[in-house]
Amino acid sequence: MNRISAIYLILAVGLHLQAQTISISGKVTDQSDKPISGAIVSLKSKNLADTTDATGAYLLKGSITAAKDLSILPGADAISLKSGIISLRLTQSAPVRIEFFDVRGKLLDKIAENHMAAGNYQFAMNNYPLAQNMMIVRVCTGQYSSSYRYITMSNGLSNMASAERSSSRSRLAKIQAAVDTLQASALGYKTKKVPVNTYEETLTITLETEAVYNCTKSKVVNVTEPVSGSHKVVVETNSDAGINEGTIYRPEDLGPGKNYPIFVWGEGACSKDGKSNSQAMSQIASHGYFVIADGTPGGSGSRPMNGSDIVGMGKPLIGYINWIIAENRKPCSAYYQSVDTTKIGGNGFSCGGLLSMGIAHDPRTTTWGLNSSGSFSENKPFWNTVHTPVLIVEGHQDNTGAYTNGMRDFNGIAPLGHPVMFLSNKSMGHGGDLFSPYGGEFNKINIAWLNWWLKGDTGATGKGVLVGDGCKYCKDNNWEVKSANLP
Repeated sequence: MNRISAIYLILAVGLHLQAQTISISGKVTDQSDKPISGAIVSLKSKNLADTTDATGAYLLKGSITAAKDLSILPGADAISLKSGIISLRLTQSAPVRIEFFDVRGKLLDKIAENHMAAGNYQFAMNNYPLAQNMMIVRVCTGQYSSSYRYITMSNGLSNMASAERSSSRSRLAKIQAAVDTLQASALGYKTKKVPVNTYEETLTITLETEAVYNCTKSKVVNVTEPVSGSHKVVVETNSDAGINEGTIYRPEDLGPGKNYPIFVWGEGACSKDGKSNSQAMSQIASHGYFVIADGTPGGSGSRPMNGSDIVGMGKPLIGYINWIIAENRKPCSAYYQSVDTTKIGGNGFSCGGLLSMGIAHDPRTTTWGLNSSGSFSENKPFWNTVHTPVLIVEGHQDNTGAYTNGMRDFNGIAPLGHPVMFLSNKSMGHGGDLFSPYGGEFNKINIAWLNWWLKGDTGATGKGVLVGDGCKYCKDNNWEVKSANLP
């Protein structure tokens, strides 16, 4: 008679929904086993991502709900017969037995293993002599079993998917069955995808360098402002693409272990003058931050303002972030291993605040803020991209509408669960006292916020400035202070 091309499952299989935990951790390193910080590791199928810290470590945590076979019992995570392949996944050590019966129930043969370690196994039926006839196949693990009716295929099983098969008919072949794919990417390195065998495992991912490094020396600019931080400040420019439109304010001392957080700034009126807020930028740098302000020192012109294209407005600041992350990895760079690429913040004054908003969607961003700025109208699409703590500082007497715009953003972001603060001085106008020495009270708030979220400072120079008994703004009737979701 003609052999039909089919494999029939004769057991009824029930399904139920089960929550499965995802906990994938590990490190990302280069080819010399040195940790890569700031790499983005993602499990795109589950919309999970993390950025590696200074040690190269990452952690993806979450949960998924999936249909689970009710026949999957303790000791056997899966038993199936498909395309001539018996597949068995053990979650723990167990005895395994495969029995072959004819259609009348007579035992023809069996394969028995008294002890099999946890893992994934396969057995190819087309390698088995009895597989040429119709039979009943029963697979047992301990006290649990699954039975199948098996009929060979008309093409002699020649079109079955390839699988690792045992050279001995008395054993099952152990395999690694990937359940998903992890992707790791970092500037200066080739993106790599690696298989994930379970949703709870530890993986070290090694990335290959993408190209030979070239370094361009920065030029010092004669800008000197009074500062109160512990670091002397150097102001520089660089002709490299990605930074040639910006101004660098950085601590004088550089080198491995400094781990300065990265901070980018958008100027008022979207000006291309990188010295526009030099007092505030120098002050932030003196507190141990690698600052890049938009525009060159004394530059002219301004960027177009387009509140309906926030992502587009943020591209210059994203370019600066990309540049310093790449420089941090170049042994030939003066900035080699000087910054913490996992701690990235942004802010901006007035139109420059829109540039800061333009980095909110970037998964590398740790926090961002606004000084006398905000969305021009209801902006739910933008608010939904926010994934970090947000600081908004305004002046009540602002005649540009920035106070209203900033309050609108606070009210739109707060319900989403992200930490957000709104502070406004009732007697100050547009820009507050940003142009005062050290950047005024506006900048004291900016620095305290950065210390809190980029340096983990919960004391008197960080969180304590803005929350609790040490918060003078909270006690001063001349300041309006609002917050939501603060830890």
